[in-house]
Amino acid sequence: MPAHGTKLKVITLTIDGEDYSCQLRAFTLDPGIPDGDTLYTFCPSGTVVDEGEPNPTLQLTFLSDWRTGGISRILTENSGDEVPFVLDNHPDIPAEWVRWTGTVKLKAPPVGGEARAMELSEITLKCVGEPVFDGSPA
Repeated sequence: MPAHGTKLKVITLTIDGEDYSCQLRAFTLDPGIPDGDTLYTFCPSGTVVDEGEPNPTLQLTFLSDWRTGGISRILTENSGDEVPFVLDNHPDIPAEWVRWTGTVKLKAPPVGGEARAMELSEITLKCVGEPVFDGSPA
């Protein structure tokens, strides 16, 4: 298969039904699947692999928005709540459009930054259960 790559230009991210795509600068949905530990014993067939438990997360970098309904305020006011999310990657390219759905546990973002700089926030939200992949959302 020939090489193929696509720049990240358009995504949609809804959290609890509200679209925050225009606030995002970066995202990473990490399935959190560990490599596992290999445990050895002294018998010839004595190798066991401990797979560990997945720990999926949704990492976001966004323009801080403290207005009513803004992402920073929503995360802070609803910290601890478990809400649904939908992440559409490449929704503008039908052949590459993929979607993940799941639930995240909200938490308040950090506050602060440098003087006269655009206020940005970085946060990692824990997924509740494993996100579900949909390879043909259209």
